[in-house]
Amino acid sequence: MALGWILIGGFIALVLLLLAKDEYYDRQEKKKRMELRAEIVWPVTITTEMGVLQGRTINISASGALLNCPDQVSLSEIVRLTLKPPVRAPLEITAEVVRTNVQCAGDEDPPQGIAVRFIMISEQDRQFISFSVYDHPRGERFPEHSIYTPANPSQKATTFIPKSGR
Repeated sequence: MALGWILIGGFIALVLLLLAKDEYYDRQEKKKRMELRAEIVWPVTITTEMGVLQGRTINISASGALLNCPDQVSLSEIVRLTLKPPVRAPLEITAEVVRTNVQCAGDEDPPQGIAVRFIMISEQDRQFISFSVYDHPRGERFPEHSIYTPANPSQKATTFIPKSGR
């Protein structure tokens, strides 16, 4: 009789574990990026508790970005970003570091990428990023000397006005 209850309890536990697994995968699916991303390279200044770091965006969306920076930042750290698109005033954004040590294609070892989620951003800045991402050509990887970043500091960037913002 006791063996029967043990088997029933084990079966119930197995069913509950399978349901929990399904719930976990459903939540992971919902967490996936819902917004369009583009590989836009803009200089960025990252202000942390330990100091100021210089880097660049690798890709960006209206809700977050993948950044390349020479120094490591702590997971879950709140940082202040100053994104510097070539056609307007810098964007001031508060973000949370959600991933570190992200492998960045073509970069030196060790990987230098960090993923951030924007937590405080003005509606104007979010719209500018959305329009920039939407209007960015797909399927092409732009070098640092594209219209999004001047080839050298003395060169002026080509004016870029998002089509959707007109």
